[in-house]
Amino acid sequence: MNSQGKGAGDVTAGAPENPSRDDRLLGMRGESAPQWTVSVVSHGQAALCSRLLGDLARLAPSSLAKVIVTVNVPESEPRPGALPFAVEFVRNARPKGFGANHNQAFARSDTPYFAVLNPDLRMPQDPFPELRLRLADAAVGVVSPLVLEADGTVADHARRLLTPGDLLRRRLPAGARNLHSAARPDWLAGVFLAFRAETYRALGGFDERFHLYCEDADLCVRAQLAGLRIEVAEAARVVHLAQRASRRRPKYLFWHLRSLAKFWRSPTYRNYRNLLAAPRDPARKLPEDVPNAARVR
Repeated sequence: MNSQGKGAGDVTAGAPENPSRDDRLLGMRGESAPQWTVSVVSHGQAALCSRLLGDLARLAPSSLAKVIVTVNVPESEPRPGALPFAVEFVRNARPKGFGANHNQAFARSDTPYFAVLNPDLRMPQDPFPELRLRLADAAVGVVSPLVLEADGTVADHARRLLTPGDLLRRRLPAGARNLHSAARPDWLAGVFLAFRAETYRALGGFDERFHLYCEDADLCVRAQLAGLRIEVAEAARVVHLAQRASRRRPKYLFWHLRSLAKFWRSPTYRNYRNLLAAPRDPARKLPEDVPNAARVR
């Protein structure tokens, strides 16, 4: 993937003119044409992938065209049985990062909507009509369902922008609470992210220079620099059985810290911090010195 797609001004949704939310949602639920490709990456998580595919099979979303499961490390492929949608397995010759795997899946997608899902998700309901409803607004670039923990509490998936000082304060209990979920988030965790395909293409997908961490923050920030909003669709809910490998394994912690350092040094981070610090001007979507921020890495 690269960033040579259309500019943010070219990203449109073709939404009908001012229908009510309920009418639009009812119409989307009634449509049978497949609209979505879903990308899931397994890192030795065949059992989790099978459960996720089982949930999708139970829900049988009529809008789901295909699930692409990328087998990133040597393991047996999930065996989900008969499914009401297509499943394509992609087996990597060598492991790739989060962004590279999902960009690879996007290149195999031909549907108007694209979503990336963690394998450790459970689906109590069909989230796709509500996500598509949000994406019908051309000003919205990235949408997540409301992500719940296994105990039913809201996960910290809608987050403030993390700074180096925040990283130090996270070690304090009160500081950690203040750095999590935000009413107006700067980025959405890559647990479940949904896009119009044209938006994903215009933004250049995930930046593959990151490895497993910060790809989601970087993409959400680039979307906002391009004048698009990121949103949580509260009516669409999923459950995340969080693994949190970086808290237990030194290798993952190293990757996490390295990606954070790379993000903090990037023009994307600097331009977004400048945008946040600038006086609010509703007529201005981008910093004056960034003519096409969607292409800034």
